[in-house]
Amino acid sequence: MSEKDRHRWDQKYDQAQPAETLRADDWLVDTLKNTPPGRSLELACGLGENAVWLATRGWQVDGVDVSARGLSVASRLAARHGVTPRLITADLDHFVPLQNVYDLVVVFRFLDRGRLPGPITEALAPGGLLIYETFGPGQCDRHDNHLKNPAFVLATGELPDLFPNLEIVRYEEAVLPDRSVSRLVARHPVPVE
Repeated sequence: MSEKDRHRWDQKYDQAQPAETLRADDWLVDTLKNTPPGRSLELACGLGENAVWLATRGWQVDGVDVSARGLSVASRLAARHGVTPRLITADLDHFVPLQNVYDLVVVFRFLDRGRLPGPITEALAPGGLLIYETFGPGQCDRHDNHLKNPAFVLATGELPDLFPNLEIVRYEEAVLPDRSVSRLVARHPVPVE
């Protein structure tokens, strides 16, 4: 990401306030219903609602975002809920997560086909889950589409192909009230002994 991108995100979050009601993304909540907490990493965590939600459910959370202003809002949200996720200001073009330690990696509304699949796969512990949701087929055709660059939208069936070394648990493409998405749950294989 360029300095221009960092500045753009800081500007976007400049006047943001912590959410009044903590609400994580539905795909995350639905997927983790019966999953015991462990160590998690959220990439491009923005204002931190997913990261804080995870922390309130006992997860040890590392949340990474390029915007220090967004993470400042996330920090205030976390304080309001009595949790302390580790919030890391970093450019995902260069960020290298810890390897083989995360029971969960979460990504929402962010896509970097060339960069992220490798570090995500390497970050997951054996048996760890990836929960990923981003803009998918049909997003650019919506009347409420805000994306200016179609390169930030996945093609039909593309998301699972980005993670060939993971076992697909669940995949779907969905039209939601405010966006069209591709959704993936995948597991890092446990080595056979």
